Amino acid sequence: GVIRDGWLHFEVLSRGNDNRRFQGQVQLIESTGVSVISDIDDTMKTTQVHDLQSMLENTFLEEFQPVDDLQSVYRQWAAEGASFHYVSSSPWPLFEPLNEFCQGAGFPRGSYHLRLLRLRDHMLRRLPVIRRRGKGGKIKSILKAFPGRQFILVGDSAERDPEIYGAAARLYPNQVTAIYIRQVNQRPLDTQRAEQAFRGLPRQLWSTFEAAHELPATLLARETAGAL
Repeated sequence: GVIRDGWLHFEVLSRGNDNRRFQGQVQLIESTGVSVISDIDDTMKTTQVHDLQSMLENTFLEEFQPVDDLQSVYRQWAAEGASFHYVSSSPWPLFEPLNEFCQGAGFPRGSYHLRLLRLRDHMLRRLPVIRRRGKGGKIKSILKAFPGRQFILVGDSAERDPEIYGAAARLYPNQVTAIYIRQVNQRPLDTQRAEQAFRGLPRQLWSTFEAAHELPATLLARETAGAL
């Protein structure tokens, strides 16, 4: 393999008479530093998960569209050394279009953590339920794998990101240093829900935003504001 820009590029050869070759990349991350765990749907790309028909259209029929200008903020954070982990309840068959979208929209390279899913006819009716499962476990696995790193969690209010991120912060209080939740009008993070999702956590740990420019422009700005 070859290491370039913090990534190990490798190739796997099939056995026997199978001449196929498969290429892959592994992100090499230092044991200390800052990582960003980001949701994808309705945080980075418009999906409208609150409405099943819109979600299916935006996932399988329409061209993926970025939300606001979040990629500019992420690029600045990446330029300051942050690593990125993209976590989604979307199934692995969507990896290639999601990766192409992220690259085309200008999001930093990062690892993907998607959902294993066996597609059956009746699964489409259960997608909203299926999407609510598994994301928390992926996030906890990342936090557990890098105990010396500090984490920024970015998500939205349309699904259960506030509840999942709050639970992660309670389990790993020394690692989760900031939580940012994008407000989705159809299911906003109101006071009652926020109090439940972030119970027992310092108020300065989490905040909401509607537009990307409301996020700290730099990691230094976070430190100055007391997020770390």
